[in-house]
Amino acid sequence: MTAVAADAEMARLRSELESTTALLADANARYREIEGSVAYKVGLRLSSGPVGKIYRALARRRAAEKPAPAPVVPPHAGHVQEAAPVLQQASRSICPDSAIQAIPMDVPVAVAHPDWLGIRSSAAQMFDHLLLLTDELTEEDADSIAQRLLQRRPTAVVMQGFPFTYQHLVRALNRQAPDLPVHVVWHGTFMQATEDYAWRSFKLMCALQRQGKIRRIGCVKKGQEQILRHRGLDAHYLLNMYRQIPEAAAPVPVAPIKLGIWSISELKHKPPYEMLAAASTIPGAQVVGSVASDRMVDFCKEFGLAQDFLGRMIPQAEMPRHLATTHLNLYVTLNECAPMLPLESFAVGVPCIVGPNTPYFEHNPYLQSRLVVPVADDAHAIARKIESALAERDQIIAAYREYAIEHNAESAQTLQRFLN
Repeated sequence: MTAVAADAEMARLRSELESTTALLADANARYREIEGSVAYKVGLRLSSGPVGKIYRALARRRAAEKPAPAPVVPPHAGHVQEAAPVLQQASRSICPDSAIQAIPMDVPVAVAHPDWLGIRSSAAQMFDHLLLLTDELTEEDADSIAQRLLQRRPTAVVMQGFPFTYQHLVRALNRQAPDLPVHVVWHGTFMQATEDYAWRSFKLMCALQRQGKIRRIGCVKKGQEQILRHRGLDAHYLLNMYRQIPEAAAPVPVAPIKLGIWSISELKHKPPYEMLAAASTIPGAQVVGSVASDRMVDFCKEFGLAQDFLGRMIPQAEMPRHLATTHLNLYVTLNECAPMLPLESFAVGVPCIVGPNTPYFEHNPYLQSRLVVPVADDAHAIARKIESALAERDQIIAAYREYAIEHNAESAQTLQRFLN
């Protein structure tokens, strides 16, 4: 073996080791999550006590009374084994044939988790054809899905956010169609390395890219692609977009002044409290949204702020209707890529105030001055933006109509460069 070949083989083995290490880390982390759960601790206590002893005695008695199994009869000539159809049936419950048959021939296909709402929205706007798969794929599922998907002759398969079990689909596509470009669009930031699941998925994605199983990584956080390139990864920037452009500002009643805060949870990098504090300074304001923690409700009470949170998650299809009922929507967070909710809000004719950590309105001084809060954790600054946006609501939507055309054209260019 030549020195060059030896170096290449060493690099391949190193990448496979990284992939295996990521898998072991995932399994270990999942075990720790189970071990630390209340259900596990209660079950362990029951198992080691009198209840567990009685259960095991009954189990041994049932096993002793169970009749012996019938002898296994080998299949005769022409007998059809049932195992393969069962596996095919399982994979079809995860991904029905109708979902794949709906994809035209010879087009790029995006794959996304149905419950990852922001990522799903991004993929649906950027790509014409979207396949929804959960994070529960087995190797057998992936083989079946890959086989059926390849019958549509996709020009590329682009996985969104990289749910951990998508690795099986990556490998299945590589085995069955080695020349097919398989890409991943990463929708996170480096700050999310504190989250175990995100970090494990990120490391696995990078390992698979170094192995050549993932062709290219797309980054929706501007500048992130430069860091990954410095690490030797093939990475490109993608700008999120929303196709629908509003005709005018959505009509709303004069009062109450509804301010939407649609955080689905109190993530450390997306706390709602600066926005709630800012809203409390607006006379006649009422905050609305999907879910609210007890602390959020208590915060509103302490600050004398009216609230009407629904107390439930809102399905993606219903979000436009809810967004359109507000005077403004607020999405000022400590850490962002290119969030979809502000674009979804504008699409229904409602301005949305954002923080300084998105690529939006960079080249539009008017929209930037009215909508972008320079310091994300400055409630007073957020309040001033709310006041100016309420006063110029119609003008802001008119300016956005022109801005959106240029923004979407730039987004299409980033996608074209990424796929080519």
